Amino acid sequence: MLALGSSQKSSDVFANGSTPNVLPCKIHHDGSVDISQRYWKPVESENDDSHTAYFRGRKLRGRTVQLPEGYQGVVAVPSDRVLPATKKDVEGEDTVASEPVKVLETQSTFDEFIVWGHETLPAADDAFVKGVEEWVKFAEVMHDTSERPAEKGK
Repeated sequence: MLALGSSQKSSDVFANGSTPNVLPCKIHHDGSVDISQRYWKPVESENDDSHTAYFRGRKLRGRTVQLPEGYQGVVAVPSDRVLPATKKDVEGEDTVASEPVKVLETQSTFDEFIVWGHETLPAADDAFVKGVEEWVKFAEVMHDTSERPAEKGK
């Protein structure tokens, strides 16, 4: 299991949030990079919500995807921290050891992200965009507390 926690150093968290970028490539590195200047400089289109950038000489086109109102994205990294176990003893019954809950440290939050494609804008039915939309709908149904009448015959 996982739990979200704040970074132990408040200076590690971006106060103004961030805009994650979903690139159409694999980068075999996960972590920070010691660089002297930033090379990623997308240009926003003036007439729509698209962006253009070049990554290692290849033209990329990006589409901004807004998260629905009431939702917030989180950029988090694994930590070595584990939540302390809570024991519940119901009238003398033995408690079963539960799986440890590892803490993910929040690095930043976001309310939009950019999905990139090679040469062309990702379509509305892009797998990543569609997956996020379906996840939001699933989460809303799963957390819906309104009562529904039972279907007859089932």
